[in-house]
Amino acid sequence: MQLQSSTINMMHKLFKDIAQIKTGYPGQPDVAGSIPFIQLRQFNEDGILTSLESECIKLDEKSQPHLLRNGDVLLVAKGNRLFASVFEKDYTPTIASSSFFVITPNTKIVYPDYLAAILNAPQTKNALMQLGAGTNIFSLRKSELEAFEIPIPPLIKQKQIAKVASLHQQEIELANQIITQKKELYKAIISKIIKL
Repeated sequence: MQLQSSTINMMHKLFKDIAQIKTGYPGQPDVAGSIPFIQLRQFNEDGILTSLESECIKLDEKSQPHLLRNGDVLLVAKGNRLFASVFEKDYTPTIASSSFFVITPNTKIVYPDYLAAILNAPQTKNALMQLGAGTNIFSLRKSELEAFEIPIPPLIKQKQIAKVASLHQQEIELANQIITQKKELYKAIISKIIKL
């Protein structure tokens, strides 16, 4: 499946030609573990990682190859939500659960933040949802993702697109903070009025 792009000369590439794709670690959290274990519930509705403090896993010969690297893109492989998020190096050593695909982009071809922005675009989500349909819960196979085509503009354009996506996300976060503060203010005012 290929995404349509408005730029006539934009190159399209198969996922398998621009990135290494593997599934997250299939293990379970362990109270004796010390490595943060990223799961879907640690992300907010906008696909932003809100905490690494939830659950951990032991680092051993099975889990060690699953340590995330700076610039890895996490894409939901199954569940009720679909989003992509870039893993940043300033996080502690971390492992993602099998609810995610861990995508390591070839940075000579594709910028990680651009890849996440494209994967989070509504038209991409719709196309991926169609691929992962067929059961009650979304589930995307690795082979389907590898055969998925995405538009690949020049790297400088990719960085511009990623910046626009980042600014958009920041604006949404600010708007959500304002809404939360307005709700709290409303509650405080109503509580004060009721007590009178």
